[in-house]
Amino acid sequence: MTKSSLETQFKQLSETTGALQTGHFQLASGLHSSRFFRCVKLFQSPLESQFLFDALASRFSADIDYVLGANEAGSILTFEVAKRLKAKVAIARQIDHHYQLIDGFSFPPQARVLIVDDVTTTGGTAKQLIQIVRQAQAEPVGVGLIATKGLFEVDLACPVEVLITLEGMDAISPADCPQCQKGIPLTD
Repeated sequence: MTKSSLETQFKQLSETTGALQTGHFQLASGLHSSRFFRCVKLFQSPLESQFLFDALASRFSADIDYVLGANEAGSILTFEVAKRLKAKVAIARQIDHHYQLIDGFSFPPQARVLIVDDVTTTGGTAKQLIQIVRQAQAEPVGVGLIATKGLFEVDLACPVEVLITLEGMDAISPADCPQCQKGIPLTD
């Protein structure tokens, strides 16, 4: 699939599903934004979102033992990418602001682990998932992202593949947020 074709299909799916939202949002990083990409909405129609899973999996070799993701969208993404790479699945969830593997999931030492995430602003989730892999003495072989906001330089110390760079996104400190200054409440 060409980059242009991928971007066109992504834009159509985002519009159809309402995945790109406007309002006053607090991001996982604590920053505020006037636009929010709710990736999980892309996955409402499994047949229509297959091209994303295919494209992300195609960026990595089949020499991967596990695919690790977190949260709702990340769990779906993890399952679909692992299926295409014939790898096992591992899921993490956030507890007290830190990610940890869900009970029952683990990696053997030296396992080759691909981390997947739906969207990144600062790379915080991916960094925590990489740390989980390293603590298990496994090898993080890469990070696959559906999208990035392209706002910050993110160094994850392993290969990173991004399908889409979202345009017109923002991420602002709450102290500098114009919507906070106007008294506009956060969008649910």
